[in-house]
Amino acid sequence: MFPVTIRRQRKYEAEQAIRDLEARGFEVVYPLTELEHDGKEFKRDSYNRKIFVQNTHSSCWIAKLRKVD
Repeated sequence: MFPVTIRRQRKYEAEQAIRDLEARGFEVVYPLTELEHDGKEFKRDSYNRKIFVQNTHSSCWIAKLRKVD
């Protein structure tokens, strides 16, 4: 069976999803980890050129689980 990947933006939501799946017989293969991503936000001017607006920061919580036989 393929592993199940949990992706949540908030840590408490990811922890709750892991608890729910563990109650259904899953085990954690890859522990809960926060992945961060930095990027840039652009907008277009009247000549359709990209203009830098701001830096962006986002993160998500990821874990992998698999079904125990």
